[in-house]
Amino acid sequence: MVILKRLLILAAALLLPTASFAKTVDAVGEAVIYNDDIVDARYRATQQAIKQAVLESGSRVNIKDELNNGELESNLEIRSSGHVQKARIISEEQNGDFLRVVARVDVTPDSQCSSGPTSYYKKTVGITGFELQVPQQARLGELSNISRELPKDLADEINKQGYLRALTATNIAIYPDLLNAPSSTNYDGSLTNVTRISEQLGVQYIVSGVIRDIGEVYLRRPNDKNTKNTLEEEGIDKERNFVVDIYIYDGFSGALLFEHRYNEIGNWDISDHARIGFGSAKFWTVHYGKVVRQVLKESALDTSEQLRCQPFIANIFRTEGNRIHISAGSLAGIKQGDKFNVYRRYEVFNQLQSAQTQLNNANISVTIKQVQPNFSVGELVVDSHILNVQQQDVVIAW
Repeated sequence: MVILKRLLILAAALLLPTASFAKTVDAVGEAVIYNDDIVDARYRATQQAIKQAVLESGSRVNIKDELNNGELESNLEIRSSGHVQKARIISEEQNGDFLRVVARVDVTPDSQCSSGPTSYYKKTVGITGFELQVPQQARLGELSNISRELPKDLADEINKQGYLRALTATNIAIYPDLLNAPSSTNYDGSLTNVTRISEQLGVQYIVSGVIRDIGEVYLRRPNDKNTKNTLEEEGIDKERNFVVDIYIYDGFSGALLFEHRYNEIGNWDISDHARIGFGSAKFWTVHYGKVVRQVLKESALDTSEQLRCQPFIANIFRTEGNRIHISAGSLAGIKQGDKFNVYRRYEVFNQLQSAQTQLNNANISVTIKQVQPNFSVGELVVDSHILNVQQQDVVIAW
């Protein structure tokens, strides 16, 4: 009888709604208002706020947005438990043609990601240079430094969010053919030099991009020094495109994990003869610069969202007796006493004789004994040579 009661109590507990386990997060989202369409801007700003809330809570969600009398209602479907939680806008503020919303989101932890150790560690990403497809477009405003400064600003935004650790290598240009990027010589879409760059930088992922368009939409009058005043008198906005493609690669295999095009338009509300440069203090005060800032925030959120549930992987770069050195330390969130699984790295060849990386579980655990900022020292139960643990093998936290 006692056992039966316990089973009934357990069954009742399992049937309880999971809302009690939900975490409430207030998050901010911003979007540009186009053509006075507040509803569309509210939709995009709410999506951004939801992404931010999901990252903070560690939950995975589907967004189902519905319009009711012109008002946006965002319903969140939690995949981990199948229960639907709600998101509601608690405040919004319009500043010019920018809309800022604060959304209160109820999210449920995803047991496959947030409860595992992968969420404790900061994965490293290397940000390469973003080449400009049409270099002549940089003449307006003297933005010729955009290929180096834009990825630096993206790295700053990623690091500001705190979910990943971004390093810049803007001197590296990945794509020899910008028009066809991210296509490469490998039939499977992988890039042969991504794995090499990842190894050189000591990062787990590579983020690259191509700036497709920063050209002006309005008709320029280069010989008229009063162009700005003339166009304002005629009621014409000096609109300028900002279109950038961003690609995320796995550094161990070279596989393309994510690609997205960000397409926005901002007003170049400054003289056509001003040479302000990309990323200067003056640039960020221009309406166009504020639009670029929104794209950087959105792309940084997308990068964090795409990589947050990926396993944490670090290279073994030295073996000595029963001790191994791994290429991640306190900056990645590793602490003394942490445990990782060791995986052997193999190269396998496909039918085109292209090398592919394969990681096999060695069924060996390592315990961290010493932690430095950029590397850690762990101990195995027996000598590394007996277990055949070698340099370039890896440790993984799932």
